[in-house]
Amino acid sequence: MTSRAGLLIALVACSSPQRSPMYPAGTDRDDGYGDLARMSARLTLGGRSDAPAFGARRSNRARPDGEPYGGEPYTDDDDSDSDSDRDAGDPAAPHDPSAPPPSTAGPRYTPVAGLTGAIEGAVTWRGAAPLPRAAPCGTVDRAGARDDRAVVGALVYIEHVEIGRTLPANGRLASVGGVVTKRGCTLGPAVQIVTPLPADLAIHGDASAVTLRVTLPGGARTFELQPGGRVMLTAEPGVIQVAADDGSLAPAWIIASNTPYYAFTDDRGRFRIDELAAGSYDVTFWLPPTAGSAGKPAQPAPIIVHRRIKVDLARPARVEIAVS
Repeated sequence: MTSRAGLLIALVACSSPQRSPMYPAGTDRDDGYGDLARMSARLTLGGRSDAPAFGARRSNRARPDGEPYGGEPYTDDDDSDSDSDRDAGDPAAPHDPSAPPPSTAGPRYTPVAGLTGAIEGAVTWRGAAPLPRAAPCGTVDRAGARDDRAVVGALVYIEHVEIGRTLPANGRLASVGGVVTKRGCTLGPAVQIVTPLPADLAIHGDASAVTLRVTLPGGARTFELQPGGRVMLTAEPGVIQVAADDGSLAPAWIIASNTPYYAFTDDRGRFRIDELAAGSYDVTFWLPPTAGSAGKPAQPAPIIVHRRIKVDLARPARVEIAVS
């Protein structure tokens, strides 16, 4: 009986398929398994997403500074995701285009809970509202184009604060804005805010290619946006314009800032900014260029209005802005 059992075990052992060993990535005998395993282990680190968990290949020799195992585990220094690769608009770039990464930086002011100050008001046109902008594919319904004089979609924000509201965060601050989309002859949204910084700006293409001209505070750059592709770049603090190099697209405007206070006017031109400390604030009202109206030329530049507004805690500060 014992000899039969031994024979059966031997037969089973001999008939079992032998798996090929998976050699480490980068070795002479690696047939792809090691590289596949290394590239499949990815996690989100800091301001970049889908970074390889273990970075680039490293030697396990001791470092000069005395680190016994060499390398720098859990850091993202894989040069396969360099800035030049991301700026090229490659759809296969390992980056999530749908939303900017969360910022790891804390607020650049003193956060205080329970602030009760507020600024509210409305933005209207002085005289007739502008006409929709004409574009190669027809008229474009841009921000501010209303018949009842209400300015719709104007950005209202406070640039500098010393004391401000606490921001909701689960370890990191959530980012706002940072996505521009080409649809036909427009780039949209017409205006947006990107905050907090640092943050990325993703520009998505549609079915047709176009050469983009992105005007940053540090200078203008051109990018080839391929059909269905995207362009990735870092949002510099200040005003950014995304347009077609030949002027064929209605442009998009981005305000990149660290402000926690911003609002967009609604369909009646109204806005409200809450949770302010008592004090005086420089408030900016920002509207993209318009097409003009009957008897008025087109407005080639954004409409920007600054107001110094004093806030106390007894009642909301009220401001009415008329633009033309």
